[in-house]
Amino acid sequence: MHRLKRSLGLYLPILFLTFSCLDDASNQSHSLVNVYLVDAPGDWDKVYLDIERVELFVESGNSAGTQEWIPLDYLPLSNIVNVSALVNDSKLILGRGELPLGKISQVKLVFGDGQYLVSEDQELSLQFANAEDEAYIHEVNYPLEGGMSYDLVLDIDLSRSIQAGNTNDVFLFDPVIRVFETGSSATIEGKVTPLDAYPYIYAIMGQDTLGTLTDSLGNFTFIGLEAGEYTVSFEPRAPYLDSLTTVITKLDSTSQMETVLLQEQEIPSE
Repeated sequence: MHRLKRSLGLYLPILFLTFSCLDDASNQSHSLVNVYLVDAPGDWDKVYLDIERVELFVESGNSAGTQEWIPLDYLPLSNIVNVSALVNDSKLILGRGELPLGKISQVKLVFGDGQYLVSEDQELSLQFANAEDEAYIHEVNYPLEGGMSYDLVLDIDLSRSIQAGNTNDVFLFDPVIRVFETGSSATIEGKVTPLDAYPYIYAIMGQDTLGTLTDSLGNFTFIGLEAGEYTVSFEPRAPYLDSLTTVITKLDSTSQMETVLLQEQEIPSE
């Protein structure tokens, strides 16, 4: 297991530039694309992934009809990334690059072999379930216009991506990732108290379920949502009780929830 690469990470505040115009008129023949990583948490203290690079498959709109994989400049300070830290509104920028006009039809996330997880202060091996998972490819359809900037987000669902292996100290990694573009999605933000409830939080609409956790201040965020009515479910630690509420979302808008106060279960008196 690789330990030479220190897990520093480049966790930066995100200034969304979606559909904003590039200043330089000479860039009207290109589009600027930023790719970010976020995490839907699992049942582990920490999960470290070895991310080598991100590539975009671009079908150019020129007369030659060029099609090619374009690697983006990798921006984090380390390839070993603590993806468990990417909760609430924390995002890691993986890459940025200027692309020719046309459309993005595939996103490729290339992993190394340094994955591992931490549970109860014990490091556990995290191996690929299939060798081909080292290069995860997701089909998309994002047209690119000249002089515009786009933000793509890769959301790794750790609870569905990691499964127990044949032994207690080995887990299997089979990436489950959704990809969305921030300019055509909705957001839910909220806060949970008390802080020691530390609930799993789910946003549910139809057959789609997204999960997250709170940060150290009790804040949480769901991004990349569709417009519609979501059921938001809170499943806290004992002795706090589960809770449900409904939130209406709109595209390119943030639905701000009131602070959620979770109730303790009453203990019957003897």
